[in-house]
Amino acid sequence: MYDIRDVLSKGIEVAKKKRAIYEKIKENSGDVRVRMMVQVMIIAVDTDIKHYQNMIANITDEMAEAIDFGTYDKISSLVNQFSRLFTAPQIRDRKILLDYAIEIEKSIYALLVDIKGRLVTSELITSSISYYVLIEMIETKQAFITELEAFKQIQNTT
Repeated sequence: MYDIRDVLSKGIEVAKKKRAIYEKIKENSGDVRVRMMVQVMIIAVDTDIKHYQNMIANITDEMAEAIDFGTYDKISSLVNQFSRLFTAPQIRDRKILLDYAIEIEKSIYALLVDIKGRLVTSELITSSISYYVLIEMIETKQAFITELEAFKQIQNTT
């Protein structure tokens, strides 16, 4: 059976794909400021990956509730479709990079909300570990989006 650890593993896959895109942007950029900003994004992705790995390690078999195969299959399909949409654009400007990063993070946020909605309507109980893991992932993503948008505002004034 599948459980929230499998969903977290899918999150790691998405993060690794995002990291690879940032690496590609970094390679293709001639602007040192863009490369530095991309490196900050890569560090943030690495932090997410470590956080997800720690969450997986801390969830025991007894804690993790099974996710119905049909529900997990739909979630897996959604994540795979989402991952295929990622492409490495040519970015040579910090403002465009920030817009791109904000758009990716908002898309991931929407994906997480969709996953939570699918689990809640199927078998997830709001007092379960899966529910709390998804809520934490959503809140963390929202906080990061807020930080990026604030940084963008600062960049627009300089």
